Amino acid sequence: MDLYDCIYKRRDTRHFTDNEVPEAVLLKALDAAHAAPSVGLSEPWRFVVVKSTAKKKEIKALFNASNEQAKLGITDKNQSTLYNTFKLEAIEETPLGIAIFCDSSTLDNFTIGTIGTIGNTSTLEWSCACAVQNLWLSLTEQGFGAGWVSILDYSKFENLFDVPKAWKSLGYMCIGQPATDYGGQPMLQKEKWKNRSEKPHVEYV
Repeated sequence: MDLYDCIYKRRDTRHFTDNEVPEAVLLKALDAAHAAPSVGLSEPWRFVVVKSTAKKKEIKALFNASNEQAKLGITDKNQSTLYNTFKLEAIEETPLGIAIFCDSSTLDNFTIGTIGTIGNTSTLEWSCACAVQNLWLSLTEQGFGAGWVSILDYSKFENLFDVPKAWKSLGYMCIGQPATDYGGQPMLQKEKWKNRSEKPHVEYV
């Protein structure tokens, strides 16, 4: 697939088929993630692959609780009604998921691009975002996809995993084969929540 075809076909997917994700597909996507640029060659990304039904149930329960809190922030009645029709995750439906963490212990030694020994964890998180995008594009190129679940209480999410304290959660991705491309547009645009901008906001100085 052409690079730009891949970029434009990538979707934040919520609807998946029942097909399994071959191990080769997963490993290729993780390898692409690991090829991402990182500040000071810190490589702070950490991935936990979730296949356990029990763990998925725990994550789904946390999502449900977090989503109920999120709904309280919607004051517009029409938006609230529309929001309740959205499918916002596929945690228990997809064959696997990936919990994404940023490891701040990479700053234990001086890291180029951060503020000395004090550390600027934001640049580490930006590096992780690059890795996630690589993973997402690799899945798209292979005919698979992901849905980023961000409606989570991250402190409680981290407690679901036996990971070091230095690992900060950045979210969870449902991985599988997409059942739709939402008409070649973002799902939220298809569902009339918001239209995607045609052009980026750019200023010159």
